[in-house]
Amino acid sequence: MASLASPSQPRSPQQVCDNCRFRKTKCDRGLPCSSCVASSIRCQYLHTLRRKGPRGGKGRRLLQIRQGLTQLDKDHIEVSTPAQLQLEGAAAEEPPLQSSVDARTSSTSERSKHQLAVALAANVQVFFKHLFPIMPVLNDAEVLADALQFDELPFPRQAFILSLCAATRIQLKLDYVEECDDAHTSLNAHLGSPLTGEGLLSAAKRLRRQFDIVDNRGLDAVLTSFFLFAAHGNLDQHHHAWFYLNESMTVAFSLGLDNEATYFNLPKGERELRRRIFWLLFVTERTYALQHRRPVMLRSTITKPQVVDSDCPVVMHDFVNHIRLFELLPHSLYDWLPNSDPTQQQGSSIVLSQRVADKLCAVQATDSVLESQRFDTLVTQQWLRVAMWRLAYGVNPSLMYGHAASPSLIVPFEAGKTIMAQLDVVSQTSKDCHGIGIEQKLFDIGISLADASMVTFPTSSFEFGSLDLLSSIVKCLGRIRGGKSHLLPELLKHSEGVLACTSPAAQIDMQWALGDESSSDPDSAADGAPMQLEDAPTGQDACELSQFDTVGAFMSASCDKLGFDDVDAGQLA
Repeated sequence: MASLASPSQPRSPQQVCDNCRFRKTKCDRGLPCSSCVASSIRCQYLHTLRRKGPRGGKGRRLLQIRQGLTQLDKDHIEVSTPAQLQLEGAAAEEPPLQSSVDARTSSTSERSKHQLAVALAANVQVFFKHLFPIMPVLNDAEVLADALQFDELPFPRQAFILSLCAATRIQLKLDYVEECDDAHTSLNAHLGSPLTGEGLLSAAKRLRRQFDIVDNRGLDAVLTSFFLFAAHGNLDQHHHAWFYLNESMTVAFSLGLDNEATYFNLPKGERELRRRIFWLLFVTERTYALQHRRPVMLRSTITKPQVVDSDCPVVMHDFVNHIRLFELLPHSLYDWLPNSDPTQQQGSSIVLSQRVADKLCAVQATDSVLESQRFDTLVTQQWLRVAMWRLAYGVNPSLMYGHAASPSLIVPFEAGKTIMAQLDVVSQTSKDCHGIGIEQKLFDIGISLADASMVTFPTSSFEFGSLDLLSSIVKCLGRIRGGKSHLLPELLKHSEGVLACTSPAAQIDMQWALGDESSSDPDSAADGAPMQLEDAPTGQDACELSQFDTVGAFMSASCDKLGFDDVDAGQLA
């Protein structure tokens, strides 16, 4: 309720009261005036009469008075707004236009945040469309919903979203040409980095420094570290990749993901998600450790995820089929360290590698339904066979050739023939979605093919010779993920003797190596182009993304053509 002005107030009401002057409203010069009474504010006449200020802003000024944010004296009026604006001077003038500028800035900031959220959600959708079948560890509806309200998420969840998007863009090489220009400044400024794979990676790592990962242990922390591993691995930064993979497994250990007893009292959905994450880490660790001669920590102690009763039975069927390959690799296999002199290898290690190689043939890659998974399982199976062959022969197969315990030199040729039969029929998208991992496996097989060819050539019973098998791998690596693999020059140099070139990196006619049809077949250009995402098998799609058209500039050209059709989570073939 308004209080009356003091009877001893020295100034007679010959002018409008201070509040009516500030609000630019009509004043009846009462004690108190009727306007102040109606507005329930204190009426006073302390201000010295000055010239009038400009009109406008009644509502804002009334709010300031009600909140007690004005202090009036004979020299100036100071208004403490949320932006800490100050009005100085002798005149009771309208404040500068800073408030309207702030309003526009706030509006721009909100628009940028919305654009960022939509762009992140679009990247999440790309993940579910192309990478979910090989990493089925997320709930599409939850992740998409969180991406669309990114600014409201806690830091750990934001870091998870950013790492997921970074791994997606880097693995699919969506930034191979595109660079963010000045038109994207406001969006990129809000992110703090360009909206590219590496920009998202930097933002995710910077954000993780804002909280203690030990105090925020959870499945998000496991997956954040895993996606950071995937991003660095695809950038060929293997020290960083190995660190983040071990970090992911360490958090998984702390959550008991390796202990079957911790699964008993969990809801079915969380239980199955944990099983999927554990087995993804299991497969990834064993693959990476075999490629880079690292020890392993995870053991196959957990029941495999459900297939028939899962939300995506086709994907899980293929995932479990892929897991079977790595269950055949005993933990003791990773305790074997290659010596510099292959002739010093213990016979037990050779026998072990042969036994594993024989078991690998029991897994049928053709049982997988999705083309991308079928191709991955087949290449991985043949790569593991060659890896076991390499473990037995060592760095230089010629030194072990003829050894009583050495396996047949025919293994690399068998693997090459099996893979060659698929390279020409599998879509480019199904090759590209596996990232650098598939490049490394094909490279290893090519190296072993070249080494075996230098010792002995396959018998005439083979339909294809070593040159045919090797050139098919060279051709694939010459047009993988939108360009030539960084491993291709090394393979060409190592294969110099087989390909009969004195300087293969400079002299091999890549038109021959990559196929003459590229100049005559209009469809062949797509083989060397970046992923044509609209042709890929569809993963879990659960939201309408027509709104993402406004941020098409932030995606690569291939992303602009994405058709996000709604697909039932269980129908992923």
